[in-house]
Amino acid sequence: MLKKNSATIFLAAAVMFAPMLLSNPANAESRYENSRGYGERPVYSEVGYQRVVRLRNGGYRLPNGQIIPPKRLVRLRNNGYWRLPNGDIVLPSQEIVPSRRLVRQRDGRVRLPNGVVIRL
Repeated sequence: MLKKNSATIFLAAAVMFAPMLLSNPANAESRYENSRGYGERPVYSEVGYQRVVRLRNGGYRLPNGQIIPPKRLVRLRNNGYWRLPNGDIVLPSQEIVPSRRLVRQRDGRVRLPNGVVIRL
């Protein structure tokens, strides 16, 4: 009977003290640096866009392996620019610019992150 009680007490103690031993100490620093002043602008690192592969039939193979057929692509008025079904833009250098990085202007044009303005 004593061995059964000691095993129960040991398990209860392990359940109580395990989270304290496995947690971070109180003085641990955060993973992200948040010490920017009010006057400073956030620094964004240069984002390397993913590239697509142009297929012989005119479609694109995306980096995740998905193939977009040519009838689902929209050719933009600027030469060499294409729009994918999800709204992303393919540059003439075969790089993808995500739609969340585009800035829409009032006159119906779109400004890319590199400053180029294209017409939809």
